[in-house]
Amino acid sequence: MRQAGFFAKLAFVLLIFAVLFSYAMFQGGFVSWFLFFAFSPFLIYMFALLVYPISNWEIERHLSKRVAVAGEKVEVEVILKRRYAFPIYYCVIEEYFPDSLKKTDTHLEKYHYINQPDYMEQPRKVKRVLFPWFKRTIRYTYELPDLPRGEHKLKALRIKTGDFFGFVKKEHVSQNESSLLVFPYQRKVRLKERVHSFDRGASPSITLNEKNTNIVTGVREYMPGDRFSWIDWKATARKNAIMTKEFEQEKSVEMMLILNAVYHSNLNRLAFEGCVELCASLLEELRKSSSQLAFMTLGDGAAYFPLHQDYSQKQMIQRHLAQVKPIGRIPFAQQLEREQGQLPSGLISMIVTSRIDGNMQKAIEKLMQKSKRVILFFIHPSDDMTFGNHQLLKQLSYKGVTVNVLTEEQLIQQEFEVNT
Repeated sequence: MRQAGFFAKLAFVLLIFAVLFSYAMFQGGFVSWFLFFAFSPFLIYMFALLVYPISNWEIERHLSKRVAVAGEKVEVEVILKRRYAFPIYYCVIEEYFPDSLKKTDTHLEKYHYINQPDYMEQPRKVKRVLFPWFKRTIRYTYELPDLPRGEHKLKALRIKTGDFFGFVKKEHVSQNESSLLVFPYQRKVRLKERVHSFDRGASPSITLNEKNTNIVTGVREYMPGDRFSWIDWKATARKNAIMTKEFEQEKSVEMMLILNAVYHSNLNRLAFEGCVELCASLLEELRKSSSQLAFMTLGDGAAYFPLHQDYSQKQMIQRHLAQVKPIGRIPFAQQLEREQGQLPSGLISMIVTSRIDGNMQKAIEKLMQKSKRVILFFIHPSDDMTFGNHQLLKQLSYKGVTVNVLTEEQLIQQEFEVNT
């Protein structure tokens, strides 16, 4: 096909040359020969452009950064190098963007349009018209603003050029891959401890962030933030300085965070993005407290990250959250029931989902039998909340599940505020 196009263009140039030469030969005179010689440089240029290879141009693409956060922008510099200073009148360079980049992320602003999940779908198009002439190095820059979460691969550039009149046009698609990893946007999470009623009044439930301090192991000098009740008065009097008790820290509470990444026909893409952002923010907030935390996503791309506090695991979780997509046909409730047998007893289980139904309610109730506590984070547009949703959430709350409903009103805030 490419060879056929080349020969067709070559035949067209030769035809023009033959017509002009024939006209000059048979017509004769100054005018006809002037037209032939005046147009000859253009014919020679057309022929030279036709055989000039643009497929051997060296193309480099440089990104200002390879790792970004959703909503940020990246500057891209494209450099084209050619061996010979052949005159090029114009050059059109167009970037091919993957489907993952054909949407935008505007941080908190996007949740104003949570009822319009297609709001993020915005095609990107970068096309530059350059006039290099004899330049052997061609360069230009452009920006990619409002980057969406995900792993994006820029794979190809299309180069177009032609002669002055548009009779000869050349096009080449150059394969040049550049990768860009965009992590989900994170924000501060304010964890509010829920209070449970016991036989002897109200008492706070087990905390997520604090460690129990029961066994005294020694004393040390007072530090800002120490409680008044921790002061050891005998040691204070003996050393003439305020001394506080040191406690043996008990093992942190073990927790499991579960993300519903199962696709369904009524999936709201913006609500799912909210789920991913909440997971990323929760993981970062709970990691600061030195709590032992495991993370799991359920879907076709199911993944499990065990209870470890090391840098490599953090990197793996961040990459997973950047790449996770709602896929899978096996219902979330069925997968959750299947995974329960492999989970240890006594966990604090936290579930982040944008969908709730009767089967999920039953699966969560079964999970309560193995868990110390179950916390549900339900992200959904307020206008789409049905009577059935309210009833299911009310029943779960009545049976002891800590239910957090996050609508666009909560998602547009600078920090998440949730009950634990």
